Amino acid sequence: MRFAAIQDPCDDWLVCDLVSDLPAEIAGRLLIGLTQREAEQLADQANAGPIEQAIDWPIPLASVA
Repeated sequence: MRFAAIQDPCDDWLVCDLVSDLPAEIAGRLLIGLTQREAEQLADQANAGPIEQAIDWPIPLASVA
């Protein structure tokens, strides 16, 4: 398992790449500011295969300001 859904200190969720210990990204967009459900689904899909092929865009992501 390379990807995990993790809750950040602000109570948002992200998908973490456990190999690099950084947030995962799709098409240059960091997978941060997610709901728990979104993060868990994306982590499950990413662990099932290449994340670029597993995800059907668009996925609503919170903006980071």
